[in-house]
Amino acid sequence: MKNKFLFINSLAILSLFAACADDEIVDFRTEKPVSIAQYEYLNVYDVLKAYVDRSANPNFKLGIALGANDFIAGTQVHSLAVSNFDEMTAGNEMKYASCVSDNGSMNFSTVSNFVSAAQMAGVTIYGHTLAWHSQQNNKYLNSLIAPTVIPPDPSQESHYLLLHQDTKANPWDGQVYYTLPGGTTLAQGTEYTISFRAKTSATFNFQLWLMTSTNVDIKVNGGTAIGTEWATYSFKYTPETSDVNCVKLIVGELAGDFCVDDLKLVATGSEENLIQNGDFEQSDLSNWAKYSWHSVTYSIEGEAAAGAGYCLKFVNPTAQADNWAAQAWYELSEPFKSGVTYTFKCMVKATDAYNSSIYLQSTNGGNQEYMPEIVMGTTWSESSITFTPAGSGLDKFTFNFGNFAGTIYIDDVVLTEEGSTVNLIANSDFEAGHIDGWNSWAGYQSLSAEGEGYVAGEQIIEMTPEEKKDTLTWAMDNWIKGMMEATGGYVTTWDAVNEAISGTDADGDGYYDLQSASNGDPTTNFYWQDYLGNEDYVRIVVAKARQYFQEYGGNPSDLKLFINDYSLESWWDGNNKAKSLVHWIETWESDGVTKIDGIGTQMHVTYILNEADQKAQEDAIVNMFQILAASGKLIKISELDMGICEKAFGTGLKTEEVTFEQQQKMAEFYTFIIRKYFEIIPVEQQYGITQWCATDSEDKENVWRRGEPVGLWDLNYNRKPTYEGFLKGLSGEE
Repeated sequence: MKNKFLFINSLAILSLFAACADDEIVDFRTEKPVSIAQYEYLNVYDVLKAYVDRSANPNFKLGIALGANDFIAGTQVHSLAVSNFDEMTAGNEMKYASCVSDNGSMNFSTVSNFVSAAQMAGVTIYGHTLAWHSQQNNKYLNSLIAPTVIPPDPSQESHYLLLHQDTKANPWDGQVYYTLPGGTTLAQGTEYTISFRAKTSATFNFQLWLMTSTNVDIKVNGGTAIGTEWATYSFKYTPETSDVNCVKLIVGELAGDFCVDDLKLVATGSEENLIQNGDFEQSDLSNWAKYSWHSVTYSIEGEAAAGAGYCLKFVNPTAQADNWAAQAWYELSEPFKSGVTYTFKCMVKATDAYNSSIYLQSTNGGNQEYMPEIVMGTTWSESSITFTPAGSGLDKFTFNFGNFAGTIYIDDVVLTEEGSTVNLIANSDFEAGHIDGWNSWAGYQSLSAEGEGYVAGEQIIEMTPEEKKDTLTWAMDNWIKGMMEATGGYVTTWDAVNEAISGTDADGDGYYDLQSASNGDPTTNFYWQDYLGNEDYVRIVVAKARQYFQEYGGNPSDLKLFINDYSLESWWDGNNKAKSLVHWIETWESDGVTKIDGIGTQMHVTYILNEADQKAQEDAIVNMFQILAASGKLIKISELDMGICEKAFGTGLKTEEVTFEQQQKMAEFYTFIIRKYFEIIPVEQQYGITQWCATDSEDKENVWRRGEPVGLWDLNYNRKPTYEGFLKGLSGEE
């Protein structure tokens, strides 16, 4: 099929003019606009696959990437693919996330229909992709290896130290103290932290003292308000003498109960708690005492584990491009103080691992500051950040989660100013049954159902690395088995593993490491290799692919498995990614069992108008082909497309900005790339070339290379100069 431009015929505009006795017909003729006429030369060419020299390489595959559903539907995409290309690569429909649901069930109906449509059209399919870190169902995969969470037994008591006094007096008239056992004293000049959880029957000012072995009192704090809900309090002190051996709880101003738990006295840099039985789960008060004339009493008491209660929920059903596209915030009664350090901490979890960025904002608009992220996993954990506002008028603490799809749970929220234990967030545990103070502009925030909150004391049992590997090997087996069954031996060539190589060399061996959570983004990706192992990851995929391809009707000798990656043509690092990929293939094959048939180089390139930069790029492409050729593997240009920019690493020009002359430069670059492929890659290693974008990209969100002139056809399926450049590369024509 030839795609023809819409020709504008010459127009004859007839006008009848009446002037005195004469009638005159005036013939106005127009020429074809230059914008149309300059493209007409493209109509003389045949379809692209007609320019492949089949006698030189009868197995060469000219491919196109497309939407499988578009092809199945028989749209213009179907006609273009069948007439111009030998092979198709589905853009997304054969990837893990497109086939595997949140509960692990798999649906290969689109894949099966795609295979049937390809068979009828006589076009082959290149499988993309069996294993990748991106576009995985993270929710399902993370759920497989999630820790087991055992909530506390509601009937089981948690114990604490109870101090009781009936009447108020002077602070010093109610003292209970702990003497360090075995004659232990605090080291002079060493910083210590004293921390505990506490609550009271009525708010009062608590004081913490230390005492020497000679009964000299040392006041650590002048008074700290203790509230009626469990909260954590912490104090630091550096002894000036060497005989401090006693911790005093000063509660004389209390009329009621003071409950203390998880009491710790720890030197900076140490984890040893100098308070024995600081959780009071043993019935041992042998180191505790009081003055006989004080009315205060002390004892170990039990408290039944509470139900989960309530928490705060942020629900965002659809991920958007920007994290600030969904926000929820707490509005303070008074603005943050400029230059003062604050600490925010909370218990938090989410339906998927996510890092929520934090803004400090003003209800009056304008001023905004960026804070560290709140880190959350899929089980309850504490997240804490410290920050110091620089501006004034900031009175909103804002969570951003626009690029996250799911639910975030927050409980036991604490926001304190340095030097104070006063929580600036009211109803911080949400047990009052409301979320007053929290708001959003689209109703993302809500009170949870009762029982969804955090419960202290739950047990979290992590899977061992061996258990995680075994579980995910099963998941990979299940996935590849399902895909091979759906394709029934028709798809003989696959990206076994896609984009395995990172751009970092953490171990310093001269080769790039594999992609990993340590050098990537675990909130959006799932790194199989972190669990299966750098070597076994690819070996497992290759073995499963060969096993199930044969089991479901494929001829083993027909199966070709590729490792596909991008930026192998990178000139900025001397093609180190290409060298690293070859190195890793040698590593994976060193077991004597694993066989990798080919290498795919993606080549999402950009023509650079700066001549020096463009020359460097062209030299690196030549070098890449030489490196890949030396591997002895089949070589495929797997995802070829092209944009254009002014200089290296610059912003790509939009389609409407590109001149006809610049399009011709792009065409020449296509010719260069394809000819170098045929010149450098030996015939027996030439698998084929796949154009990734048939048409230019639409100027819409979430579109590949948005608005760029990446196609061989425009959006109306008219041929572009790059069409000629591509076929000249195939044919060798001048």
